[in-house]
Amino acid sequence: MISLYNLNGKKYFSVLLICQLSVFLIGLFFVLLFVLDLDGRVEISNAIISIPLLILYGILALWIGLFWKALSQITFSHSSATRTIFQRWFLIPVNAFCLIGAYATHTLLLLHQGNNHFVIAFLPLLLAGILGVFTTSFFVIKLLRSIKDDETLYIRSQKILDELKEKFGTISTKRIELSINMASGKSVASPTPDQQGFQVMGLMSKPWYDMSDLPGAKLLENSYEIIRQEALEAIENKSILEPYHYLGVNRGGWDSVELIEAGKKIEKNSLHLPKTVSLLEKISNHTRLTDAALSVLKPGEVIKPHRDPDNFHITCHLGIVIPNKCGISVAGESRTWEEGKCLFFDSSYEHTAWNNSDTPRVVLLLIFYKPELTDIEKDFLQYVFIEKFPDRMIISPEEHFVSQLR
Repeated sequence: MISLYNLNGKKYFSVLLICQLSVFLIGLFFVLLFVLDLDGRVEISNAIISIPLLILYGILALWIGLFWKALSQITFSHSSATRTIFQRWFLIPVNAFCLIGAYATHTLLLLHQGNNHFVIAFLPLLLAGILGVFTTSFFVIKLLRSIKDDETLYIRSQKILDELKEKFGTISTKRIELSINMASGKSVASPTPDQQGFQVMGLMSKPWYDMSDLPGAKLLENSYEIIRQEALEAIENKSILEPYHYLGVNRGGWDSVELIEAGKKIEKNSLHLPKTVSLLEKISNHTRLTDAALSVLKPGEVIKPHRDPDNFHITCHLGIVIPNKCGISVAGESRTWEEGKCLFFDSSYEHTAWNNSDTPRVVLLLIFYKPELTDIEKDFLQYVFIEKFPDRMIISPEEHFVSQLR
């Protein structure tokens, strides 16, 4: 149950049932209109009734299919073979029978313009409904038991955690506490990034990194004053600030100054930060990066929770102007920026950021390849997924096979 709904399963389960019930009731409403039309009490075109019914039947069948599939994954979570057999030879036929029964009912009502066929017309839908209710009841009982077991497990784990925190302190139990919060729904972020796009197998996966993972980035903190001075002068020039659009993530209060994109220097902007770009070249000789930009989050703005599709990057934020009431959360763990310090995280985990102050938040945003990638792997990823320009600026000093391919 935790794996699908976490401990808020009852809420999500109820919402899903309410949605299905609503569609069913709407369908019955249109059937009622059709029956009233047969009685001569109302005059409604059959098309007005038929088209919504056909659409509703299809939607209901889809929802039931998805719902039952999810429930079968819980019921047979320890046996993929049993789950596959159950879905193929039971769920799909039952769902198909229900859909056929609904369409048969609809067709008979259209073909027989008389009340004497009313009972016969509804017989297929009645039989399908009985079978559907019987089947769903089996899953509901299993689901409610799973929810109860999860709640018992949560109470027990919370009690043990409190004892451990009292004995050993909060630092030693931080990861366990975060995991419990995720499982219980207190943290909305997923503890693991499910695959969304291209994934490189065998890479380390964790939400947060530190300087020891990318030691070459230490030059950023050592050169903070230089970067800060150029950054502040650059953002004073409003003409180079451009809105950063991330569909569904921000409302327009996120601006940026792109310095490097897909490994290529953005000349018009780099002229405003020449020393910073020079430092980035030196850093990339040790830890290759693909993108760099000044990121400005306006006062009162929130970057909604989102995830990036690939798993082979590490995002770095160097704090430049950090007012109070700002923060970032990755995989449910919240941290704050510090001016002159770097934060490193894997953006394939769900993350969000906010600025609840009355002044802009400014960071230097860098995207590095994960350090365990080989040069050949980095070149492949650059060539296939990232690179947009043939004359790449940011490269490491070694010979790369992509250059040879050209």
